[in-house]
Amino acid sequence: MRVLLRPVLVPELGLVVLKPGRESRPVFHCGRVLVEPEPKNMRGLPSGVVPAVRQPLAEDKTLLPFFSDERVIRAAGGAGALSDWLLRHVKSCQWPHGDYHHSETVIHRYGTGAMVLCWHCDNQLRDQTSESLDQLAQQNLVAWMIDVIRHAISGTQERDLSLAELSWWAACNQVVDALPEAVARRSLGLPAEKIRSVYRESDIVPGEQTAISILKQRTKNIALPLHVHQQQNPPQKKTVVSIAVDPES
Repeated sequence: MRVLLRPVLVPELGLVVLKPGRESRPVFHCGRVLVEPEPKNMRGLPSGVVPAVRQPLAEDKTLLPFFSDERVIRAAGGAGALSDWLLRHVKSCQWPHGDYHHSETVIHRYGTGAMVLCWHCDNQLRDQTSESLDQLAQQNLVAWMIDVIRHAISGTQERDLSLAELSWWAACNQVVDALPEAVARRSLGLPAEKIRSVYRESDIVPGEQTAISILKQRTKNIALPLHVHQQQNPPQKKTVVSIAVDPES
């Protein structure tokens, strides 16, 4: 959470007074806070909580197969990392249709995604499927994935993630082939492939490279980083050599 506040200086006492609203107070419950001058792009914003950066890729439906791919999820840290991220960022039940919400929350797995539900809603929705649950689980999965990739690329949370950066992360983690072909073409700046109802034999180009194969070829020499969540090779066991000893000697 980031907040934008107008300080009141008390030079006689050497103090700076801030008056946060109720929605801004949680940021002061986490120990130290970072204070910096107001950037130019925030001069038109009112005092209070700064809206989160809009992520265009989170709204791109063509990327859902990539974000939902099991290998991509493992490269980002796995289902356990998603659960930890949700518990850090979501403090109440995410199901908006319940009449009652218990104070305790749990992680509710749903497909490749997950959500935070209270005990009551978790019992009510267990083994159920619906479009609303699909959307909520996908929304959490995509938000977590973008946050992980953005942090891995630049380390900052205050900017939108570009398609080129997402493709670079996919190349570094060897999951380029999980990108949809249309997305890979956009990343390379290639025109969208035209889907025709009828093809002539002369239109078929034998051996034409796909956008995925081009991406793989261009990134094959990347030095892959080792992440803490990636399984490292187990240490090799020392070879035990048996020696025959002559008892007479």
